[in-house]
Amino acid sequence: MEENKELEKKKNINKMIIMMFLCVIVYNFGHPGTPALIEMRGWEKSVSGELLAFMSVAMFISSPYLGAIADHIGMKKLFIFMPLIYGTSQLFFGFVAQLPLVFIARVVSGFASGGTYAIAFGYVSQLSKSGEKAKNIAKVSSATVIGGAIGQKIGGMVADIDPRYSFVLQFICGSIVSIIILFLMKEIIHKKDKTEKIDPKKLNPFATFKYIKDLDNYSRYFCLIILLSGIGIYSYANALNYFLRFNEKVSSNTIGTFVMFSSLTAFFGTAFLLEKLVSKFKEKNIYKFMILIGIIFMAVILFEVKLDVIPYVIMAIYTMSYEMVRSLGNTIIAKRYKENQGKILGVASAVGFLGNAIGSLLSGHLLKMSEFLPFITNIAVMGIVFLLILFNKFDKEKIEKN
Repeated sequence: MEENKELEKKKNINKMIIMMFLCVIVYNFGHPGTPALIEMRGWEKSVSGELLAFMSVAMFISSPYLGAIADHIGMKKLFIFMPLIYGTSQLFFGFVAQLPLVFIARVVSGFASGGTYAIAFGYVSQLSKSGEKAKNIAKVSSATVIGGAIGQKIGGMVADIDPRYSFVLQFICGSIVSIIILFLMKEIIHKKDKTEKIDPKKLNPFATFKYIKDLDNYSRYFCLIILLSGIGIYSYANALNYFLRFNEKVSSNTIGTFVMFSSLTAFFGTAFLLEKLVSKFKEKNIYKFMILIGIIFMAVILFEVKLDVIPYVIMAIYTMSYEMVRSLGNTIIAKRYKENQGKILGVASAVGFLGNAIGSLLSGHLLKMSEFLPFITNIAVMGIVFLLILFNKFDKEKIEKN
């Protein structure tokens, strides 16, 4: 009987990984064509970062909120709607020329994206044994990486025909993925869900900071590290496609091919290399090492770019290092808690999304000031992150038993 339960849990975990893979394919169709769409509309380059910032702020708000709701009413019930909502909002993004409406569309897509990640990570973490959380969360991260690679490549090819077509594709495929989730996914139902009433005050979409306050000292400190890591990573990462398009005149298809290659490299890191490292070293030590390696790679990238060379391979390896960092950040916090995984991982994702928002907002303006500033900012911020990890006074704090 117990074996059947464990087998069923593994099947459900694998189904969620497949669904997350499909979601992220769809969510990435629009990225390669976005710079061309901005050019077509005649908007300022800095708009790219501002749009990403609005989306990321929405992800910051929605991730713990929808994760907490999913813990109470069921994760499938919410997850079904995420791809459909995302695809619909992207259709507006691709075809509405009025900038205020475009910003609203990005907020809606951010809300759906944040919910997608929180629910997927929470679902898998809830079904995983403590010793398997890192491995299974890494599998979800791997699915998002490889899905992103495929989505970016397909989106790049479609955008070369017309950048707006990739957003139509998001709507069509998002609707299809929602239907697949409806028929394929199984709901997670806990006994307490039948009797525990939802306190509206606890499920406030603007209560993310309260959720963070509820964490133990170590988790709160690590949330700060995740936040700063997000700022450092995305001040570079979200400027990269626009740097290649505006400064190096690279086509949407070539950008999609490069991102696919980078994502495949990251997939190797999260799916294989990270699993090997976690079996031999502590997650916190791996996190620290990958931050240091990332700083070194970024310094080399900056040096090469100043020589008018685009170091595609080194950029791809750097992508691998930061995807491993993102996966480990979620795992380190998740392992400290036994329940409410949707909310806990929603909080971990939320602070990452807030870092994404700040980094995205900076990226466009940094690129506008100087093509080298996104790279320099990354090195500076990640250097601060490395020092914070070295001097973490909460490192020995015991794990909470909630």
